[in-house]
Amino acid sequence: MSRVIASPTWRDNFVGLLLVLLGGLFITSLTWFVRSVADDIHPLQAAFMRYGFGTLLLLPMLLKFENTDFQAKLMGGHFLRGVVHAVSVLLWFYAVTKINLTDLTALSFTSPVFVTIGAFLFLGESFSYRRMMGIIVAFVGAMVVLRPGIEVISIGAIAILISAPFQAGSNLIAKHLAIHTSIYAMVFYLSLFVTLISLVPTLFVWSNPSPYTIAMTFGAAVMATIAHFCWSKSFQIADLSFTQPGFYFTLIWAAAIGFFAYDEIPDIWSGLGAATIIGATAYITARERRAAGPARLEEERT
Repeated sequence: MSRVIASPTWRDNFVGLLLVLLGGLFITSLTWFVRSVADDIHPLQAAFMRYGFGTLLLLPMLLKFENTDFQAKLMGGHFLRGVVHAVSVLLWFYAVTKINLTDLTALSFTSPVFVTIGAFLFLGESFSYRRMMGIIVAFVGAMVVLRPGIEVISIGAIAILISAPFQAGSNLIAKHLAIHTSIYAMVFYLSLFVTLISLVPTLFVWSNPSPYTIAMTFGAAVMATIAHFCWSKSFQIADLSFTQPGFYFTLIWAAAIGFFAYDEIPDIWSGLGAATIIGATAYITARERRAAGPARLEEERT
């Protein structure tokens, strides 16, 4: 059955925001882990090892499964999400080694745009002119970052732009699966299927990793796992509208890591484009939140 969740207190929202900021710091740190092993293994192998270790870390989630989580009829949906998410992940890991971290993060923020488009095309959700304007502005922001015709668009930028709609597709499939399965099953099956699917291309680029690389990719898995738990807890206790701006702080973390670790200095166009994308996606997110209605419902199985 469903029940209306009581409005979070100020303290709940504040703790939720801190969790979002902490999760963003952990997830952004992945870029440093990936780059640190780029000379030893291929980015595709790094992605496979990160999710492989992540799956091992998530094995205790099996104890939280409900009976419905083992139903064969849901496996097709989990597998499809794994395929789509794997494409996004492999492109992201490749892009990390080819593009500066500020532009990488800014272009990643275009994913909510594709979620909005996909929800209209595949889920039958309404599509207003305000959402259309948000999408157009986000596209303009991406063009400011890329500056086509002024600078050559890098292969890394192309990879992350292709990754974004696949990430959106994963989110849309998750939205459908969430009605039928538990959050534990969604998290575990995603990690498991991404591991199995990413193994295929990894076989073509495999090289024996050094102990340092094994340690770093395991660390990346730990960081990502902690980040997702931080965000999941934040979703439980705080208003998304309050915590959403915290997600955009990942751009600050990325700029800091890029500057201190790799001497990357974002130019004014990267900053302007990032601000435009963030503003547009924040507006789209707010519109989606408002369209959902004032009451927040939680599915509670009996």
